[in-house]
Amino acid sequence: DKVLKEKRKLFIHSTGEGTINGLLDELLQTRVLNQEEMEKVKRENPTVMDKARAVIDSVIRKGAPASQICITYICEEDRYLAGTLGLSADLSNNGQVRPHTSCSHYLQ
Repeated sequence: DKVLKEKRKLFIHSTGEGTINGLLDELLQTRVLNQEEMEKVKRENPTVMDKARAVIDSVIRKGAPASQICITYICEEDRYLAGTLGLSADLSNNGQVRPHTSCSHYLQ
C-alpha cells in the first residue's frame, strides 16, 4: 500500500518491540497473518528492526485491507509512533476513531 511504502523506512527505524508484538497479535486476530506466518516473523528475525521490516513487508504485500488494519492499530495503540509516521487519529468521539491526517483514508 502506498502510505506504508512511503513510511516503511521510518517504521522500521522507529517501532519498538511492544508495538511489533502487539501488531503481530492484531494481524493474527484479524487474519491478516496466520499462525505460521506470525511465528516465522518471530523466529527468523532476531532484532526488532528485522521484525518490523518483515511485518511491514508482509502487510504491504497483502494489500489495502491489511494496510488499513496496520495503520488503524498504530493510530489507536502507539500514538507516539503514529505521530512519528505522520499518522494521527482523534479519539474524542466516544472512543470512535476520527481521523484527521493520513489515517482518514484508511479508517472509514
